[in-house]
Amino acid sequence: MMYGWWDGSPAHWYGMIFGPIMMIVFVVLTVLIIAWALRASGLGWQSSQQGSTPLDTLKHRFARGEIDRAEYEDRRKLLSDS
Repeated sequence: MMYGWWDGSPAHWYGMIFGPIMMIVFVVLTVLIIAWALRASGLGWQSSQQGSTPLDTLKHRFARGEIDRAEYEDRRKLLSDS
C-alpha cells in the first residue's frame, strides 16, 4: 500500500486542479471585500478631482500653466458672480 499525496487511484485528480483555482478565488474575493469595506467607510481610493469645485479646477489649470493670468482673473470673476 502506497501512502502520500497520491495513492494511485483516479479519485484525487480534481484536487490538483480545483485546489489552486479555489485559492485564487479566495484571495480575489478577500481583496474585493476589503476594498469594498474601505471604500464604504470612506478610507478607500479617492480621485483627486472628486468633490472639487469649478474654482478649484480653475486654480489647478492656472498652476499648471494651461491658462494665463488674465484668463484666470476673467474666469474667476465670472465664477464668483454666479
